[in-house]
Amino acid sequence: MQQTMQSNTSVLMTPATDIVASQVQALHTALCEAIEQGTIHIELDFRAVAMVDSAGLGVLISAQNTLREHGGGLTVSQVSPDIAKLFQLMRLDKHFTVRAQDNV
Repeated sequence: MQQTMQSNTSVLMTPATDIVASQVQALHTALCEAIEQGTIHIELDFRAVAMVDSAGLGVLISAQNTLREHGGGLTVSQVSPDIAKLFQLMRLDKHFTVRAQDNV
């Protein structure tokens, strides 16, 4: 996972794989560490993410709840149409910001 500090309280993270049960622990650890270091705004660039399962959704919801408690929030960007539809169906787009993929 690539991490880029955008400011003292904002981080851009780019997962290199799908957000599924077998891979989700690394994302969870990175999110927790960033929050513990004072980050309150996290953007996840989903450019390389093709699938999110229930374990992945749980990590995203947990991160959003923790960030909101600290006055911040979660943004998920470069989301594929399929994942964007999943977030809409689950109404998760009402809890954190979802940005679709850029058309290149």
